[in-house]
Amino acid sequence: MLQESLRPWMWVLGVVVVLLAGMLYYDHWSRCSGKPYERADALRNATSFLQSLSRDFSLGDPPPSLVEEQYDSARATWMFTFRNATCTLDIITDRCKGTEVGGMTKGCTGRRAH
Repeated sequence: MLQESLRPWMWVLGVVVVLLAGMLYYDHWSRCSGKPYERADALRNATSFLQSLSRDFSLGDPPPSLVEEQYDSARATWMFTFRNATCTLDIITDRCKGTEVGGMTKGCTGRRAH
């Protein structure tokens, strides 16, 4: 009797799982198979990420500024290097994997007091 009352819920759960998996696949496919970021979009993402990072880390004063950029066409990835007198950091961004820190010197790893 308990199995019979659970059977409709198993179908609902199965449909929800399939729909969720389909949505995740479509999201990944639409981001990763499209054209790569243009320089302006990639730089906007990297700069926004740098500003967000500056809330949690002491990056020095004045804030690091852009000193170098590289585009890897094989990976469709942009890398931007920001630097000031105490801190150098690389920010990597692409449409598929998002934006992340690629490297950071010791001068910019100190946590800020909140």
